[in-house]
Amino acid sequence: MNKPKIAIASILKPLHDARSFYRLGLSLRETNKYHLNIIGFSLKNVPSEEDIDFFTLFDSNRDNPRRLFVSINFISILKKIKPEVLIITTYELLPAAVLMKFFLKYRLVYDVQENYELNIKENKTISGWKKWLAISWVRTVQNISKPFIDKCIFAEACYQEEMPTIKNFVVLENKFFGKIKKIQTVKFDTDQPLEFLISGTLTKVYGIVDAMLWFGELVKNKPTYKLKIIGHVTIAEYGKRIEEIASKIPQIRLEISPSPIDYKEILRSYNECDIVLLPYHQLPSIHPKIPSKLYESLAMGKPFIFSPNMNWERITNRYGAGLSVNFFEPEYAKVEIEKILKKEFYTHGMDKFPYWKSKEEEKLKELLTYLLKD
Repeated sequence: MNKPKIAIASILKPLHDARSFYRLGLSLRETNKYHLNIIGFSLKNVPSEEDIDFFTLFDSNRDNPRRLFVSINFISILKKIKPEVLIITTYELLPAAVLMKFFLKYRLVYDVQENYELNIKENKTISGWKKWLAISWVRTVQNISKPFIDKCIFAEACYQEEMPTIKNFVVLENKFFGKIKKIQTVKFDTDQPLEFLISGTLTKVYGIVDAMLWFGELVKNKPTYKLKIIGHVTIAEYGKRIEEIASKIPQIRLEISPSPIDYKEILRSYNECDIVLLPYHQLPSIHPKIPSKLYESLAMGKPFIFSPNMNWERITNRYGAGLSVNFFEPEYAKVEIEKILKKEFYTHGMDKFPYWKSKEEEKLKELLTYLLKD
């Protein structure tokens, strides 16, 4: 008996993406009911996995003109796979996905990983008429596609309020996909050479430069401390700014790329670090969300330092997991690190809250059963 084919598609997410592959893909493969097809970004050799086929949709920098024609390649891949369920993780692929639904008769799921309209409005990546043109385009694509989408997945609980016109949804938050494990209490020694970590997408509104300057003040008093920055730089000019600052602070080590970083490398960096930095700017497009890095830090028992946010503060206090600081005031870095050195983290361990397997995985399996019940 042939297993139903499930396709999960993105443009700029790597084939081994944290959400598409690790959370969605591996959870569905565990059931042994489906044949998975991951469609995404790749600059390297396409990986090999049992019961999962990989297809490279895009392999250039995000600003490459070839991105305009990616839907043609996407349609070709869909015709080859002929999936029973197609999960789209970006609005850019919706027009082609809706078109091919008429021919291939699959069930269409839109995994809403971002509030794209709000991001364009608030995240300072484009401005002027280009911003409003982009917002109009996103809104038009999503509105026209809505009647043809069988189910939406919200990656953030706050999208329920931000997108009230979408009714047929299930919330699958970006919790940590790994096994539930016992977390030990963490206490740092005063003279311990701590290693800090910033990982993931590196953009201005994620506060990377602010955290670097904060760290720069910190190492004036703690020269043995180190900061590793590993991630994907989406804007070249911002990448140059990061490199410029790092060149003046020898304790900062960069592993940055204009292309997405393999999630395995991110996880390896977590294992090697002592403290994770979450210096996000508190914009309307950011503060209602819970960063996946917060879940990762909790699940891996890593203390973290984060920008003031009431919701994050409540979660952090529940587990004694970190401390909020104002990264815009680096002159207080010395005082803040003294607070961290005096504190014990995770004194009560950890429950199932940050783990994908606690609830999200089961909701995903129920969704696929529902979609294929006919």
